[in-house]
Amino acid sequence: MFVNLLINFSLLTTFIFFGDMILSLLKDKRTFSKLQFHVLYGIGFGLFGIVQLNFAFPLGNGTIIDFRQVSILASTYLGGPVTGMISTSLIALYRLLFLGAVNQATILGVVNIGVTFLAAVFAFSLKTSNFYKWLVAACGMVILSTCILLPLVGWTNIGTILLFDMICFMACLFNYLLINHLEKSHDALEMFKEAAERDFLTRLHNPRSFNLIFKRTAEMSALKNEPFSLLLIDIDHFKYVNDTYGHAAGDVVLSKLADILQSGIRIRDYCARKGGEEFAVLLLRCTADKGMTVAEKLRSLVQDSNFVLPDQSLLRITISIGVSSFPESAPSEMLERADEALYEAKGKGRNQVCYAEPHVT
Repeated sequence: MFVNLLINFSLLTTFIFFGDMILSLLKDKRTFSKLQFHVLYGIGFGLFGIVQLNFAFPLGNGTIIDFRQVSILASTYLGGPVTGMISTSLIALYRLLFLGAVNQATILGVVNIGVTFLAAVFAFSLKTSNFYKWLVAACGMVILSTCILLPLVGWTNIGTILLFDMICFMACLFNYLLINHLEKSHDALEMFKEAAERDFLTRLHNPRSFNLIFKRTAEMSALKNEPFSLLLIDIDHFKYVNDTYGHAAGDVVLSKLADILQSGIRIRDYCARKGGEEFAVLLLRCTADKGMTVAEKLRSLVQDSNFVLPDQSLLRITISIGVSSFPESAPSEMLERADEALYEAKGKGRNQVCYAEPHVT
């Protein structure tokens, strides 16, 4: 029995870890919607529940158990009732159609699968911590399973039933610990990723992250022959702000400006802090004319905004913007061209937008 028990726990661990790895890769590629992921979860845990049915192990007195209920709980927890229903249906159909003749044990097994799903839906809808949700789900599962098993094996085998309950309860808590560990690992990874890709003050992309995004955008735009535009933005007379009002005021200005820039572009576009008082905006599928329109909009938004400093005084600032675009400029030249246009805007008196005209060859 203990060998079979070890095999089942090993299968459970392997499935959860490798399944999580595969789903993480699919999420990174963004090829599936949220609904499609829920369906994948349901099918995956349903198939795994079927595997668990085929790795059942005896407890004695003719009683055999498996961890199919754990799959139902996990799928409902991770994907909700729809996901749980998919896995429950697959497991129940397999139990009914492919595991021998239909008899009392078969019917009770299918009923057990169904009530496990209902217990999972109830437990995971509770407004409490995940640990207590799993605790309620596990307790509900073993109580319902006991009520279903008793008519089948009788009170004389109550010891076997209690042993079954204990093992299933342990499997549920083991499953919770695995999933909880993976969720915490993902959260920590996201925090590290966020710290590596975002500027700590403005929460915009940092230069390293922006350079990677720019490279990827340039490659895809060249491949699909789609235009895109680059805006380089600099705060006019920012040194005066720091020298007059202090660096704390300067940080407020940078943070507020980041919010204005982010609100003035589309969700699919990218905004980054290049360093100091310089920012960059990448406009996807955006022609040169539209890029100039967006740049002028951002310049106007900043000019008309009040910046509330730490001492509650109000400050007005302006920005200068240089714009370059593809295919008018090659991607390898766009940063340099936009910088030249920004320098031109500064030279013309600041608070202006200048475009990097194509070189004449």
